[in-house]
This record gives sequence, structure tokens and C-alpha cells, in this order.
Amino acid sequence: MSSTFNPKEELELLCRSCNKILPAQLDRSIAENGRTLDRNSIFEYYCTKCFKTACFSGNDLIESNYDENPRPYSPKNNYYIGEKILHTSFKEMGTVVGKDLGNPKKIVVKFEKSGIKKLIENL
Repeated sequence: MSSTFNPKEELELLCRSCNKILPAQLDRSIAENGRTLDRNSIFEYYCTKCFKTACFSGNDLIESNYDENPRPYSPKNNYYIGEKILHTSFKEMGTVVGKDLGNPKKIVVKFEKSGIKKLIENL
């Protein structure tokens, strides 16, 4: 049986309409089994500027009680939107603000000094 999942209510996300990183608010969630919200559920966030929505799987989102300590970046790891990472080559911390599906999968990371970068994940 799957365990319940509680994503963060507010995230910084890359808004595809505004083409900027902006605050986003959790709007609604759809449980896959109709009853229990778990990692397989779908969560809809809206941009607080343009109010356009984007849907994400719980498998891509950070949980509300997730440890805030940054995790070292490795292209072999899987990351959550909202997670803080530490890039050892850049020697700086960033926040995952989106994902690009494709081959290979990529995460969109907002770094404090380097700006927005796309990094490979789950290689």
C-alpha cells in the first residue's frame, strides 16, 4: 500500500508562459486511486503572476517536510522540484525549479551566481 504524500504549498517554478522563475501556489491535487494522495498523484500549481497552471507528478515534487540541507549534484541521481543542490564544480548552491523530459532527462536549476542552468539527471 502506498503512503500519503504532502507536497509543498508554495514553490519557485519556471513558468513556461512568463519564461521566468516565479512563485507558484498549489491549486489542486488528483489522487490516482481516487482516495489517497501519494507520489503517483498529480498536483497542479499556478503561477502567481500570470495564473497559468502546470501539472506535476508527485514523483517530481519535494515533500513539505523534506530536509532543507543541499544534496551534492551528480548526473546519476534523481532530484525533486524545490530541492536544494550543491554543484561541486560551480562551487555554489542552487534550487531545482523545473524539469525537462527527454533523453537524457534534465533538471532546471536556479543558481545564486551562475543563474539558470540545465543539468542532466538520472543518467
